[in-house]
Amino acid sequence: MSDIITPPEPAPAPRALEWISTALLTVATGLMLLIVALIVAQIAARNIWNMGLPRAEEISRLAGVLCVYLTAPVLALKGQHVAVDVFVNLLPAMPRKLCLILAELSIIAFAAMSIWGGYLYLFRAWRFRTAALGMQNIWFYAPILASLLLLIVMAAWRIRSLLKSERSAS
Repeated sequence: MSDIITPPEPAPAPRALEWISTALLTVATGLMLLIVALIVAQIAARNIWNMGLPRAEEISRLAGVLCVYLTAPVLALKGQHVAVDVFVNLLPAMPRKLCLILAELSIIAFAAMSIWGGYLYLFRAWRFRTAALGMQNIWFYAPILASLLLLIVMAAWRIRSLLKSERSAS
């Protein structure tokens, strides 16, 4: 049985991207704590006062969605997002790098199409409000679109890093 070749470690990210990554993780951690507090408050309100908290439900739903979207750029920057690399790791160096670049390009394409779809949706529905909070849709969905834009930046940096490591290896 042959040994599996592990992909090269990505080069250290620029300081600005590391700072953004740390800020996103801090916000996501705070959102997770908020979700826990809101769930406890909802349980207490239902069991003690026999009442629901629709605003808490909407805030926790928004916080959960934002946790996912805010951590996606961080995971992409570190190369820790979901990837099936069993086949890719068995390839020689050049085809492996091409597959990794293709994966990053597909992430960019997905994020760009999602931003475009979000724009088309918000172009028509930006002034409508959420049910419980009465928040305009633009404020509800704008952080998601910003996270997708950051995902594009992180994936582009990874492509640059892969291409730069290819040039330095040759």
